[in-house]
Amino acid sequence: MVQFPVEEYKVELFDELGYVRKRCPLCGEYFWTLNPDQETCGEATAEGCAHYTFIGRSPTRRPYSYREMREAFLSFFERHGHKRIKPYPVVARWRDDLLFVHASIIDFQPYVTEGIMPPPANPLVIVQPCMRFVDIDNVGLTFGRHLTVFEMGGHHAFNTPEQEVYWRDETVRYHHEFVTKVLGVKDEEVIYKEGVWVGGGNAGPDLATIIRGLEVAT
Repeated sequence: MVQFPVEEYKVELFDELGYVRKRCPLCGEYFWTLNPDQETCGEATAEGCAHYTFIGRSPTRRPYSYREMREAFLSFFERHGHKRIKPYPVVARWRDDLLFVHASIIDFQPYVTEGIMPPPANPLVIVQPCMRFVDIDNVGLTFGRHLTVFEMGGHHAFNTPEQEVYWRDETVRYHHEFVTKVLGVKDEEVIYKEGVWVGGGNAGPDLATIIRGLEVAT
């Protein structure tokens, strides 16, 4: 896998809260944690880095229905200056290289991401129905980690040479605030795992959020 320098992953929030960077001895990936005794990345993977520990003991302040979680996500980003927009069709009619939308960013590729046309709002928040078949062999085997049909919540900011809306520091800060302040997950339960995201023509370093064994966001 492509390796990016640590500076691409280290954000202001990590310094403010005291996150430390470690390398998982089992999967070999780097991660950030508030627990100095944390040895592995905390993700339930084939390498056995961790197990699911959220079943029967939710890390959130209270149970959420599917609709409640969707509305909590959208409302949070609306309060922080994002415009809520309606989901796009799941059939990617504006693409000649894809049949279905498999991530929320697909809605804005290539025309917005390449600067051909302006976004419908900037910044914006969306919950996008998705269909994804590249992981179909894993459906069922990974206990809910892989699905063929799902909704993806995305908050998007489109930067240009003339205007920077926000970048990785604010992205991680928004996410952390939503998870801890709105949902009530304890800071020390939130692990950030370094990775690389590729999709629809864009690629770059990413941070995956691991809580009690499960990747809940990227």
